[in-house]
Amino acid sequence: MIAHWDDVPPDQDLAQAAGAIAVSLLRIELAAGEERELPQRQTEDVLFVVSGGTDTLRGRDCVVYPAPHDAPTLRAGEDGMTALLFATPAQLPPFHSGAPEQPRTINLADADSAYEGDAGRWVQLARQAGARHAGVNYGHLEAGHDGAPPHCHSADEEMFVFLDGSAEFELWPSPANVLEHDAEKETIDVRGGHVVSRPPSTGVSHALRAGPTGARFLVYGTRRPNDVCYYPRSNKIYWRGLGLIARLEPLRYDDGEPQD
Repeated sequence: MIAHWDDVPPDQDLAQAAGAIAVSLLRIELAAGEERELPQRQTEDVLFVVSGGTDTLRGRDCVVYPAPHDAPTLRAGEDGMTALLFATPAQLPPFHSGAPEQPRTINLADADSAYEGDAGRWVQLARQAGARHAGVNYGHLEAGHDGAPPHCHSADEEMFVFLDGSAEFELWPSPANVLEHDAEKETIDVRGGHVVSRPPSTGVSHALRAGPTGARFLVYGTRRPNDVCYYPRSNKIYWRGLGLIARLEPLRYDDGEPQD
């Protein structure tokens, strides 16, 4: 569920080290002038430049490589480059010609914010560059502020990559575990370099609160049309494909059944 990029060898997948199911994350570090060809896969890839760059890319650029795409080659500039490459399997739409599509780039400084205020900033970054199968969102939380409400997904897989700062990452048990086993919320301390994977259908919700220095992070999430999202604190369910939010009553497994 959690890994730190300092503890994972450079040639290994960070997402898989953190327990991801259908998400890949590679950390790419290139010295000045060094080249690397990115993997050729049947995926929609999203590259986020953490620092440095190439002749055409700069720090905080977000590049979406649609499915299908040619394998790009990166050549670091004089300051080198550190980047994160996210990927998830992506099927082509029906009747797609199969011809490779061109990458699209947006810089964080140029992107519209979904929220910007006292609590920090939230940017749906990859979507603004044309991502269709998944999103990479940028989050900046000021000290002591909360992110999204606690929630879990039935079909979508999420992954948090902390760039700097610190936070408390909360895990909320499912209603069934609360009713049947008196399960309680857990808290994990995270800092820059931590990768936290949240696979779908665990029933365990997550939330985070920024530490004393605040936190900057990326959130990668698949976008499955059949996903259902549950919010344990408010007991709401969101059927995203239907555009419907409702509230249900949690019950024990044997509620209403005859007793032997």
